[in-house]
Amino acid sequence: MLIPAALILASLAAAPVVPPQPAPGLPPAKKESGVDAIALPLVSFNSDHGFGYGGVGGMYLYSPGKVPYAHAIGAQVFFSTRGVQTHYLRYDGPQLIGPLRLEGRLEYRREMRSPFFGAGNKSAPDFRGDEDDPRYNFDKGSPGFWVRLRGRPFGLTHPLQSYVGYGWRYTSVDSNEASMLSKQKPLGIEGGSTGQLLAGVLWDTRDDESDPTVGGVEELALRVSGSATGSRYQYAGVTLSERRYIKLSSRLTLAHRLTLDMLFGDVPFYEWSNTGGVNVSEGIGGMSSVRGIERNRFSGNIKAFSNTELRFQAANLQMFGQSMRLGAVVFMDFGRVWHPGVPDGKWYEWHPGIGGGVRLSRRAATVRADYARSTETGRGRFYLTFGHMF
Repeated sequence: MLIPAALILASLAAAPVVPPQPAPGLPPAKKESGVDAIALPLVSFNSDHGFGYGGVGGMYLYSPGKVPYAHAIGAQVFFSTRGVQTHYLRYDGPQLIGPLRLEGRLEYRREMRSPFFGAGNKSAPDFRGDEDDPRYNFDKGSPGFWVRLRGRPFGLTHPLQSYVGYGWRYTSVDSNEASMLSKQKPLGIEGGSTGQLLAGVLWDTRDDESDPTVGGVEELALRVSGSATGSRYQYAGVTLSERRYIKLSSRLTLAHRLTLDMLFGDVPFYEWSNTGGVNVSEGIGGMSSVRGIERNRFSGNIKAFSNTELRFQAANLQMFGQSMRLGAVVFMDFGRVWHPGVPDGKWYEWHPGIGGGVRLSRRAATVRADYARSTETGRGRFYLTFGHMF
């Protein structure tokens, strides 16, 4: 029952922002002046968060010479049956300061069962798939915000983009006595603030940002935390990412992403699973890194993962008076981590997930439904969310 509901909402609302959390926001068609606004209920499901419900809304303000709009404001209230909350208010000004794009987001996250399996590529060998086992989770709350200034220094048609920004978050940690977190007591168990200076460059040659079929994106991203940035912890991170799209035929596209993320210094444990870059991922494990594996099942200072999708454009449909595109994918993901002071196994010991799914799109809006299975454990996961994985 929930799958058709989610498809209808996405087709009418236009595309939400890329995961890990659902959000509104398809940029509307070009207008010279005026205001567009929309608000809708939100329904989603994935095996990591359970059933999700809430509401999303967006407003677009237009003025002459501003493309695709002058200002956009989005908001979300979101809860899940596994105790996840994600609420935010977001702003986007594509040409607010000359050709520079200003983006910002104020948010609150809460997870009553945030996963923790320890550090390294061979963590928690006794785990058998029970994510409600109190040994493998803790409660986490994290209000925060980020702002980013992005531009194209050599013109709007040049593939080079660059950005600078700042992000701040306060993380509270509450673990039970039986948990691995309480027993291992890694750096960060006392919680605290993490302020980050952000910078990066991208080389973007995609033919379409929302549903590319040719070209690619290369990205180098840096993040630095210290007392001068309002952080309790002193560390730095580097993210390298490559996304490539090859059009095999009029209906078939081969898509691939490779990501390497490295953290150095005194890193709190709740940052082990995060990557940097314009589109932040989590892992290893979950719908933004390796599907079929429990969310953040493997984490550490160094993470690498690969995603390969064969995307098939099956048909064009008319639904509720709207033109829709129906597609299908098969995929293979795999990843691994390295962490100092723990055994990480042989270099070839990667964690794979394989599966397939369907896509339903309207303009830039895409709903994806994926089923994936870990070839190591045989356990499967289902994801119903918004936007392509990459």
